[in-house]
Amino acid sequence: MASQQISAENGIPVVVWQIGVGIGFLAAWEAVGHTASGEWTSRPLLIGQRLLQWFSGPLYPHLATTAIEVVAGLLVGVLSGSVAGLLLGRSPVLAVVLRPIIVAFYSVPLVALAPLFIMFFGLDILPKLILVSIVVFFLMFFNTFAGAGQVDADQIAAIRLMGATSRENFLKLVVPACMVWIIGGIRIALPFALVAATTGEMLAARRGIGFLLSDAANQFDMTGLYAALVILMLLGLAVSEAAARMERRLLRWRDATE
Repeated sequence: MASQQISAENGIPVVVWQIGVGIGFLAAWEAVGHTASGEWTSRPLLIGQRLLQWFSGPLYPHLATTAIEVVAGLLVGVLSGSVAGLLLGRSPVLAVVLRPIIVAFYSVPLVALAPLFIMFFGLDILPKLILVSIVVFFLMFFNTFAGAGQVDADQIAAIRLMGATSRENFLKLVVPACMVWIIGGIRIALPFALVAATTGEMLAARRGIGFLLSDAANQFDMTGLYAALVILMLLGLAVSEAAARMERRLLRWRDATE
């Protein structure tokens, strides 16, 4: 709506304004890089050259490593977090006993967990995969737990009157009723999964985008540092767009009923 208003008032599509601002920013950055020493600023042209060099081959093993960590961690975290949220959300006894423990673990900062897993499991993919799984687990658990607690009690009573067993009640009513919350949790968890994988790679790794970032910083290679940040920004945009598209596609029935 805002973009349509800008286009209508000025006669110029908002995308043109966005491109213009981006070009102006890059031109100003390039000028500063030429006038300053360039030790900390680098220049967009140098960063572009480094990206072209990386995309000619050296970047792909790092991209594959980060992608494997994110995807595998998501699968484990989504499954375990959703199941735990559903079970505790429909079981008051389990919720009273286990939820405070889960909240206590959730309060531990992400950065504090990464060195622990690296010491236990080494520098390969496994510690980063576990880190991503734990982050996604917590996000999925709390989202699904909230959804399971809001299932309509009247519907539960009605299906029980029709002779449904507890298992049928759970699979045919509770799980479908929580799908909106589960899908919303996946959308939220996707960017955090990328953050968790990158954080683990920055602390200790042999491959990955986070490794490229930390390696460039350790060598004071500002061009490589900015190039790695550009790749992370592009990955973040791609992940956010994929999450939004997934949510719209899986929940398109919700728009049809409104």
